Amino acid sequence: MAQTKVASSRSATASIKYGRDGKDKDTQEKKCIAMSGINCDPSNAEYEFRVVRKAFNKAKDEGKDIQAHLIEQSFKGRDIDPFEVNQMGYELAERLNEALGGGFQAVVYTHGNTDNYHNHIVFNAVNLEDGHKYHCYQEKNIVERINDAIVREHGYPVIEKSKERGTSVTIKEQKLKDKGEYVWKDDLRDRIDKAFEKTKDSLHFDLERFKAHLTDLGVNIRERFNQKQQITRFSYDFIDQDGKNRVTRAKNLGVDYGAEGIKYGLEQERKSYEQFKRQSGFTSLPAGRAANIEVPESRDRIQQYARQVLDARIRDAGDETLQRDTQTGDAHGHQRKSNTQDRTSEDHPTQPGQDRRHDRGGFER
Repeated sequence: MAQTKVASSRSATASIKYGRDGKDKDTQEKKCIAMSGINCDPSNAEYEFRVVRKAFNKAKDEGKDIQAHLIEQSFKGRDIDPFEVNQMGYELAERLNEALGGGFQAVVYTHGNTDNYHNHIVFNAVNLEDGHKYHCYQEKNIVERINDAIVREHGYPVIEKSKERGTSVTIKEQKLKDKGEYVWKDDLRDRIDKAFEKTKDSLHFDLERFKAHLTDLGVNIRERFNQKQQITRFSYDFIDQDGKNRVTRAKNLGVDYGAEGIKYGLEQERKSYEQFKRQSGFTSLPAGRAANIEVPESRDRIQQYARQVLDARIRDAGDETLQRDTQTGDAHGHQRKSNTQDRTSEDHPTQPGQDRRHDRGGFER
C-alpha cells in the first residue's frame, strides 16, 4: 500500500518550499493538498528550522552541511482520503522522532498532483532541545518497519517485500548459493534469526536475552558504543561448519542484523505482545478461578491461556449473576406475598370493562 524512500538535503529551506509551495508544471496548481507539523508550524517551518540551527550555532556552513533528512511516503492509487494519507505521514514522523529520542522538528506535506498520493516528510537535522544532530543507523530499515506497522493499523495491506530484504550478498556468495554450496554468512544469518525467534517466543524482549540465545547457538556478539554509552553497532563471530573462525560486522549481513534493526525489531514485538494482552483482557486476573490459571511462558500458549481466562470470567460472572438473582428473587417473592395479603380492591379499583395495561406514555403496542 505504501512505499518509502529516505534521503538527506543540504538545504532545509528548499526541501520545505518544494513540499509546501511546489506547483505542477502542467497545471501550475499547488501540489500540496494537506500539511501537518511536529514541534513546528508547517506554514512557517523554514524559519523555525533556521532559528534552531542558529540557536545551537549549527548554521555556519549553510549549503555545505546536511540540514534536513527527507522521507518520501508513496501510496498506491487514489482510493484513499488524502487527509488520512497526511495522518499516516504524521504518525510515521512522530514514531521516528520518538525512536530518535524526541526533540526533532518535522513537517509532512501531502501531494495530490500525480496518480498516487504521496507525502514529503522533512526533518530538521538539529534537535531543538539539545542541539545534537539527527543520526539514525539503519534509517531505511527502521522507516520501513514503522511505515508497515502504520499501514496495517489503518487497515490497508502491506506491500510484500522479497525474502532477501535486509540482507547483503556479494557476487562471490551469490555464485556459491547458485551452486548450492555452503555460505558461512547464510549460516550466521540463520543462527541470528533463530536467536531472535527464541527471544520473541520467550516473551522477554530484551537485548540481553537475545545475546544469551546467540551464545547458545555458538555466536558471539560484540558491541560498539557512542559517547552516550548507547549501543550503535554490532559485529559477530562464530566457528563455521568447516571449523573456521568467522568475524564480520553486522552491516555485511544486512540492515536487519545491525544494532538498530535488532533493537527496533524486539521493541516492535514487545508492543505487539502488549497490545495482544490488552485485547485479550488478561492484564489483570479475576480473583476467582482465573487467578489459579498458570501464566504462559511462551507465545505458543498465549491463545490457549486467553481462552481459559475468558471462560473463567464468564463462569464467575454467571455464578455471581445467578446468586444475585436468586437472592433478589427470594426477597421480591416475600415482598410480593406480603403486599398481596395487605392489598384490597379499594387500593386499585377497576372500572367495568377497563383493561389493565402497563403505562407506555399514552401509547399501546
